[in-house]
Amino acid sequence: MMAPTARSVETRERILAVAAEEFADRGYAGTSIGGIAERAGVGKGLVQYHFKAKVDIAVTLVQSAFAQAPFANVVSVNPPPRGVAAIVASIRAVSRAFRDNVRVRAAVRLVREYDIIPVVFPTPYVGWMAVMAQCLRDATDAGDIPPGLDFETEGWHLVATFTGVQETSQRLTQREDLPERIEEMLQRQLRLLGVIDPQRFL
Repeated sequence: MMAPTARSVETRERILAVAAEEFADRGYAGTSIGGIAERAGVGKGLVQYHFKAKVDIAVTLVQSAFAQAPFANVVSVNPPPRGVAAIVASIRAVSRAFRDNVRVRAAVRLVREYDIIPVVFPTPYVGWMAVMAQCLRDATDAGDIPPGLDFETEGWHLVATFTGVQETSQRLTQREDLPERIEEMLQRQLRLLGVIDPQRFL
C-alpha cells in the first residue's frame, strides 16, 4: 500500500477542518458531504475518497478531539502540575479548547447528537473525571485539601459543573464570556472542596 502524498494529506486535513466548522455550526443533520466539498473547494468524489460517508468524518473528529491532552492527561508541560494546580490547569486548558478549537466544538456537538448518528461514540468525560479524582487524591496527600472527600464523586461534579458552565456560556454569549465564568467556577469549586488558601492556585 502506497504512503499518502503530502498533497493527499493536506487535502484530507482541509476536508476535516471544513467539516469541523460545518458540524459545529450546523450539527450532524445539517451537514452534508456536498456542503463540505463545496466549502473545501474540492469535488464530492474526493471527499468520499478520503471518507466513505459523513459518519466516518464525524467519527474521525470525535476520536481526535477526545484524544487531545486536556482531556486525556492534564496539560503537556514539564514538569506537569499535580493536585489542585493540575485541576486548575486542566479546567482552564479544556475551557480554551472549547472556545478556540473548532474541532473540539464539533466533537462536543456531535457527541451531544449521538441519538441521530449511526455509530457508537466513546463515552465522553469519563477519562477526565478519573484524572480529576486522581488530582484530588494528590491534593489531599499534599495537605492542600482536608481528608474525607469521595474523590470519584467530587471528580464527577468538577467535570459536570464545567460542562454546565460552558454550555450556558455557549447558549448566552457563544462562549465569549467563558474565561471569566471558568474563573468564577474555579473559585467556587475550590472553596467547596475545602482547599486551603485557594488563591495560591488561581
